[in-house]
Amino acid sequence: MKKTLKICTFNVKNDNIGKKVTEKDLKNDYSFLLNKQNIDILATQEMISETLKILEKDFREYRFIGKSRYGSGIIQERIKTLKKYNEYTTIITKFPILKEKTINLPWLPMNIKDLYFGIFKYHSVTPRVMTDALIELESGTLVRFLNTHLDCHMNTVRKRQLNYIFNYIKKSNLPVILVGDFNTNLNNKLFINFIKKLDSIGIKRIEYDHKTFHKSKKDTPIDYIFIPKEYKVIDFGIINQKQLKEYSDHYPLYVTIELEDK
Repeated sequence: MKKTLKICTFNVKNDNIGKKVTEKDLKNDYSFLLNKQNIDILATQEMISETLKILEKDFREYRFIGKSRYGSGIIQERIKTLKKYNEYTTIITKFPILKEKTINLPWLPMNIKDLYFGIFKYHSVTPRVMTDALIELESGTLVRFLNTHLDCHMNTVRKRQLNYIFNYIKKSNLPVILVGDFNTNLNNKLFINFIKKLDSIGIKRIEYDHKTFHKSKKDTPIDYIFIPKEYKVIDFGIINQKQLKEYSDHYPLYVTIELEDK
């Protein structure tokens, strides 16, 4: 018997809770995604600890995978800037997790110019991570599920991050699903080359070619899903719901795939 798997990636914007979004709103939004939309694996970027605590309380049947970019401790809690930007690339699922780890990606600029602009112009020299979960699907299939959020300003830093991710995937002896906010569009030569390199090792991009960031002036995505070529795609797209626009400036991007039973 064939089974389906629905995957979704969603940058949830870290500064919304307590402003436009209440605890009740959070419960409704995630109930909509996980239950009404029947999402089996939800990957989020920019998750913050306050939101995570609420979700873990309200959705006890789910596993929440991934550590924060700055780690945990008294210092991270007491320094406001660290606490605000101590984001998680969280993987949310009911499936059994056999192994998990949070990987630190290259994030420091390698030249003085980028370091200067990163600090004083972009105000965005921050660690970036990738969450790796070894998941056992309902079909009995094992899959390595990777969720990440790349640098948003410096192409030189993004290049190092993309190279790291490609080499990490290339070493895997299991099927890999890669999702996240890559902060780059389909016009970027570096990213086009990354897509081609993944294709050469049997991993294809879900070809949703329209914007996933509400305010984007170009009709091109910055959020992506990559899956093994042998996975059959049933449908894909964005979830364009008014209630979710109060919570995030991104659209959730999803794909439904078909898996064979073992």
